[in-house]
Amino acid sequence: MAIGKLLISEVKLKNYTNINKNVDMDVLKAEIQIAQDIDLQTILGTLFYKHLLDGILQDGTTTWNADETILVNEYIQPFLIQTAYFNAIPQIMYRTMNRGIVEGSMENAKSVDIETMKYLRNVQKSRADFYLQRLMDYLLIGRGQNKFPQYLTASTLDGMIPDRIQKYNNGIFLRHSTRKGWNLRDIQNQGISVYSEMDNAYRNCPDCY
Repeated sequence: MAIGKLLISEVKLKNYTNINKNVDMDVLKAEIQIAQDIDLQTILGTLFYKHLLDGILQDGTTTWNADETILVNEYIQPFLIQTAYFNAIPQIMYRTMNRGIVEGSMENAKSVDIETMKYLRNVQKSRADFYLQRLMDYLLIGRGQNKFPQYLTASTLDGMIPDRIQKYNNGIFLRHSTRKGWNLRDIQNQGISVYSEMDNAYRNCPDCY
């Protein structure tokens, strides 16, 4: 875990969510770190994840190439913003103090009840899942396909391998159709190449199965 290297800033996280500007950044830093280490590393795999973090220099500049810069700015950062906010909601509502876990709120402000917090988290989870699938689509079937060797060649020797299984579902199963709604059987009958989760889940990883 590369402590201290964050792919999104406090300013960006607060600007693109409704987190108040007065929220303690120490709380948010921890949740950004968790979103990176758990959620993002799961998608990218350890090899590619560490490669991107290694590209962040002490002065805040990066050594990323043009493709990596696009990936981070347009796909990874939106995902991390929504995921970090999802993770942070309980931590903003409840704080661990020396006398135990307490409910924290601004002066003269009324905290929501736990059911409302769960509802807000469900809304935020849906947003985070959308940006997650958008990131995966870019890497697997979009313009980012085959552009990142560390993503394509990762093995268990490097640590976590990329998780390429679809995460964004609407809860309705339609047989012989894709996530986008096209009839998979008709597409295959026309000889058009299609994306398969099973084929792409662990490609180029001979020791993963």
